[in-house]
Amino acid sequence: MDTTIMTGNRSFIDDNKTYETATVDLAIRNGPGPIKHQAVALRVEANLGYQDTLYVKRQRQFYRDCKIYGTIDFICGDATTLLQNCLIVARFPLFKQYNTITAQQREHEDSTTVIVLQNCSIKTSQHLSNVTTYFGRPWGDSFG
Repeated sequence: MDTTIMTGNRSFIDDNKTYETATVDLAIRNGPGPIKHQAVALRVEANLGYQDTLYVKRQRQFYRDCKIYGTIDFICGDATTLLQNCLIVARFPLFKQYNTITAQQREHEDSTTVIVLQNCSIKTSQHLSNVTTYFGRPWGDSFG
């Protein structure tokens, strides 16, 4: 199977909102339907980023056997998300920055969304002895 690499250059510092900086923003519909049995809608091999690497905006999302790299809030959003058997890798951030793996956003006060890491491994990409790494934090105007 061939691998396609897409690169984007939009960032928050260039006056874009976080959700406008996605390299790829897509909706996927699995066309074969249940009568044709198995058909993969999306396959993700690696997610290499820094801040806001995997933005789980809304709805329900499931990731299995993925590699996700990042620094600040690199798994973030307001979706009910399950990451299963994934490799989560904290990278070396900019000078005087810290790492935060998850940042749970709550867009509505009655929201019950959650980011769950089940049977995942959390590692570092290099020696981070002088870098503080937090597992998670609330993001934005989160409620609760």
